[in-house]
Amino acid sequence: MQRLFFITLLALPCLASASEYSNTTPPGIERDSGTTFSRLLKDAPLPTPEEKEFTKPDPKKLEKWQEFSANYDSRMNKFEIALDGIVVGQDDIVRYAVAVTSKGSKVRNVSFEGIDCKTRQYRSYAYLSGDQWQNLNRPWELIFKDKRNGYQYKLAKEFCWGESPSSAEKIVDSMTSNEPLKIVR
Repeated sequence: MQRLFFITLLALPCLASASEYSNTTPPGIERDSGTTFSRLLKDAPLPTPEEKEFTKPDPKKLEKWQEFSANYDSRMNKFEIALDGIVVGQDDIVRYAVAVTSKGSKVRNVSFEGIDCKTRQYRSYAYLSGDQWQNLNRPWELIFKDKRNGYQYKLAKEFCWGESPSSAEKIVDSMTSNEPLKIVR
């Protein structure tokens, strides 16, 4: 029994390395949440996406809010995205304004965030206080499917095609049609 345990323990790093040999996603196959077993075992920090300058949207001009569902765990919240605030930057980072309202409450938390399709990470830049953005500048974080209130996973599925973002127009079309984004290459 100890021998089997020891062999299993030795095989784990090999299996983890093998999972990273093919990091490309074949056409038509959806990539998972962006984490592999080997990625979790590594001590190396995640790559920080290279960002170019961007401008936060004027909160007073965000008028087209679309409700979306995130995941089962977050059913106690209402999620909305400002369709007129979705922008794909020159750095290929999709930036957007999102609102989360706890059901049974009138408190609406609005934040400005970005998703990097290449590294499968998100970042919160600011939150809305009154009619002004208050900077947060949080670090980049991995997107997980089953993270509590992990609406970023749902948005990444709408925004990203593999490691590249869709256009803002296609993202808006997908968010309003309630059908997954279909891209033919």
